[in-house]
Amino acid sequence: MSKKPRDFEDDGRTIADMSSVERQPLIIPKFSRLKNNKKSETESVGEKPWEDNSFNKKERKSFIFGALGATLLVSGIFALAFALIIILFMFIGK
Repeated sequence: MSKKPRDFEDDGRTIADMSSVERQPLIIPKFSRLKNNKKSETESVGEKPWEDNSFNKKERKSFIFGALGATLLVSGIFALAFALIIILFMFIGK
């Protein structure tokens, strides 16, 4: 089977403007980010929701302990599954 050559004509339209996209550093990305990560004076506090002090102490405490509880629940499930796998291998190995 022979492949038909595809005719491609550039009509000059821009699908996505990539002129402002910079190349990502490959060798040491941490140091390159430090250079470009200078804070501008135009940043507002509204862009950073973690700096918003709209929560009182009780709400903040409940959010922290809720996240901690969810994390401990998931890690407990993984630890239990790992322990069951080890016990299963101990019985199979006999």
